[in-house]
Amino acid sequence: RQTLTERESKVLTGMLDMIFNSKDAEKESLPPKATTDTDNGVGRGKVDDLIGRLRRLTRSPEKLRTRSQIAEMLDQKKEQMSYCIDDQRLLEWASREVFDESKRYAEEAQRAIEAAAKSNSKKPLPTLQSPIYPYMIAHLMQTFRDQYRDPNLALFIFEHARKLSVASYVFGCSTDAYNELIDTHWRSFKDLPGVLKSIDEMVLNGVPVNGKTRRLVDMIRRDLNENRSLDDEDEETRELWSMLTKVEQLVAPRKARWGKRSFDEWKTEPDPATDEWTFNDWDMPKEEKR
Repeated sequence: RQTLTERESKVLTGMLDMIFNSKDAEKESLPPKATTDTDNGVGRGKVDDLIGRLRRLTRSPEKLRTRSQIAEMLDQKKEQMSYCIDDQRLLEWASREVFDESKRYAEEAQRAIEAAAKSNSKKPLPTLQSPIYPYMIAHLMQTFRDQYRDPNLALFIFEHARKLSVASYVFGCSTDAYNELIDTHWRSFKDLPGVLKSIDEMVLNGVPVNGKTRRLVDMIRRDLNENRSLDDEDEETRELWSMLTKVEQLVAPRKARWGKRSFDEWKTEPDPATDEWTFNDWDMPKEEKR
């Protein structure tokens, strides 16, 4: 039996509240004895339909778009980014072209869901976010950290995506975005508690850990090993190693947690194809052969 993750629960709660509020508002506008088709269900009738829809959305950005179409959309955004002459201009561009767009997608989805709650329309609901939204969050974080040497802005991008809306958090804070967050915490600040918190949050919220996540953890271990000034008897050092052990346990393959394989075994395995191209383990449509 499966249970909802915290992320799924937040999305579901928000959407149900929105639909029920719409339903209650509709009832108030009707005569006392009037009833509607939504009295026995939510929107097009079924709570299960909504749950299924949300789960499908969290795994597929837009089934109707091909891989090449999404890549083209992403390239267009990256080209626009290249015209920004400094980090301030890029931040303004991100606010306008990424985060404002995220709001528009969420608002359009909300209107569509509210309309569906008042009718028996079988029209497909729009996606909650742009299919390239998670790609842009991770790319912006990397650009601010590496190109503009401003890791604080990289952290800001993640936090802004997290707090902008539930949909923004679910879709924008993907595996690659969390990997950039982990990379920033360590390479820029040597903040192991921040790394542990980020990975713990990933696991708690059901965000998949991938090969890159494990490579980052391996890099952290190497960096700690190379620090010759560390004294194993020092209390602070022991605390660091204890945190690293917790991090490794969180990212270890499932079998390793039960003692059936070692943490390092993943290094000899090829990453899934989705690790390189997609975010958050989304299933990408395959190109048709002609």
